[in-house]
Amino acid sequence: MTMGGCKEPSDRATSVAKLQAYYTEFVRCLDRAWAPVVRKAGFTFWAPRVEIITHGHTRTQCAVTDSAAYCNGVISMTADFDLTNQRRYDRLWTRTTMAFLVAHEYGHHIQRLTGIMDASNARSGYANGVNTQLTESRRLELQASCLSGVYLGADRRYFPASGSWLKKWHWTVANRGDEWNPERSHGKKTNHSRWSRQGFASGNPGSCNTFTAAPATIA
Repeated sequence: MTMGGCKEPSDRATSVAKLQAYYTEFVRCLDRAWAPVVRKAGFTFWAPRVEIITHGHTRTQCAVTDSAAYCNGVISMTADFDLTNQRRYDRLWTRTTMAFLVAHEYGHHIQRLTGIMDASNARSGYANGVNTQLTESRRLELQASCLSGVYLGADRRYFPASGSWLKKWHWTVANRGDEWNPERSHGKKTNHSRWSRQGFASGNPGSCNTFTAAPATIA
């Protein structure tokens, strides 16, 4: 996939206003990157809306409480999560986590635009039992993580996803997974790392077909 060449936004997680600026710039870049890909595949492209959720406020779309979420064309990022990470933990990890999460949620937007999300939801609705539904959820979530990697990999010359930033991103994607999620809806961390890295290495959304992947790779 050919990207327009966007640099990492310069704003850091030091205030809600800085977060708004960071995510707005990042999503505009994702719009430019993904729009021609979606259109070439024969689908209509439209940009998602970005909202920053602050303490005491709820999302405008769907009742989901998490560090980041996508629903009905809205990408929601939780300010407290980023601000706390910046203040208490590794600041480079904060940056790689922010980049991963917003590109992951944008991956869900791509799934919606291309009909993948609707098809997956329909399959889940007909699924026999909770375990089958969770398997379907993991396929959807791991694909979004792979698509997150696709963007960063395709734009690595400009972002730049290299050096210490890339090393920390590898650590970030290797330490996200259902080990911290009793629902088992997103995939264990080894598979999360596998799909995120696969997308990054290929820079091609065609490498992200989790729906035909072997069960072991989406556990």
